[in-house]
Amino acid sequence: MNIKLEFITCDLCGSNHNTILFQARDYRYSHSEMFNIVKCKSCGLIYLNSRPTAESILEQYKEDYIPPDEKLDNLKTSRVIFKKILGSFWYKIGGYYGISEIKVKGRFLDVGCANGDTLEAARNMGADVYGIELNPKFVKICKDKSLNVLCGLLEDSSYPDDYFDIIWMSQVIEHLQSPKNSLKEIQRILKPGGRLYILCPNAGSYLTKIFGKYWHGWHIPFHCYAYTKETITKLVTECGFKVEKLIATTPYHFFSVSLKSMIYGESDKTPMKRVKLIDSLLVGAAISLIFRILDLLFSEKGDCLKVVLTKEQNRKSLLLKK
Repeated sequence: MNIKLEFITCDLCGSNHNTILFQARDYRYSHSEMFNIVKCKSCGLIYLNSRPTAESILEQYKEDYIPPDEKLDNLKTSRVIFKKILGSFWYKIGGYYGISEIKVKGRFLDVGCANGDTLEAARNMGADVYGIELNPKFVKICKDKSLNVLCGLLEDSSYPDDYFDIIWMSQVIEHLQSPKNSLKEIQRILKPGGRLYILCPNAGSYLTKIFGKYWHGWHIPFHCYAYTKETITKLVTECGFKVEKLIATTPYHFFSVSLKSMIYGESDKTPMKRVKLIDSLLVGAAISLIFRILDLLFSEKGDCLKVVLTKEQNRKSLLLKK
C-alpha cells in the first residue's frame, strides 16, 4: 500500500499516553505493512496508532472493498436456495442480527450502507430510508436500486436536527476516524426517544485470546478502533445516549474469517476467498450451535457486540449541560 500515516490521541478521553499491545499487519488482503495496536493508559480504549490518513484509507477501500459480481450473486445455487428456505432460522442459528429483529418505522438511516441490502429490507418494511456510504462503488449500486444514499461522511451530510427515528450502524463504528464526533452528530439528528443500533467486533471476546493477531476484529488497517463492553458503554454515554440493551454473540462468519486468517494469513492466498470446508453451510450450522451454547455460558464474551441505544435528551439540553 502507498499510504500516508498519522499519529492520533485517544478518541475517547484525549490522552496521548498509550502502550503497544502488539504489532501486526493485514491478514485478509495480504498487505505487508506493519502497524501498532495500542491501548490507552487512561481509559483502556484500543486503537491503531499510527494509522492511515482519511484520504489514504479511502483509496484502499476502493481497491479492496469490491462489490460482489451481481451475476454470480444471483445464481440459483444450492447455497442461495438453502439460505432462502431457512430464512430467519439461519440468522438465529448463525448468531446474526439484522433489522428483521427490530420494529422498523419512520425515517431510517443506515450509516455505512454498503450495497443497500439493509435499506431495501427497511424500505420493504415501510420505512422512509436514507443511507450514507463512503465507497462510491457501493453508492452507485444503491442509486441503481433507487435508494436515497449520499456518498461521503456522516458529519458532512447536513441532516436536520431530530430527524431520524432509527439509525443503524452495523460493523461501522470501528472504521470511523473519530467515532466520538460521529456519535455526537447522530445524537443531533436522531429524534428524542429514537433508537441507535450499533454492531461491532468485541475486543473482550474469548476468540481474541484464541486467534491473537489473526483475530478478524483487528482488520488492520481498516479498523481504527476495537471496543470492549466497557469502552463502548463509556463512549456512547458521553455522547448523550442511554444503553437500553447490550449483548454479545459470535456470528459464524466472524469465526471463519479469523480461522482463515490464521491458516492462510502468512501465505499469498487471500483469506477472504471462499474455502469449501470452512465456508460450508452445514459446517457453519454445526459450529454455530456450539457458539450459541458458549454465548449462554460466557455472557458478553461473544465476538460481536450488539448495542441498542436511545437518545437520552435533546441536543440543546446536552450542550447546556456541558
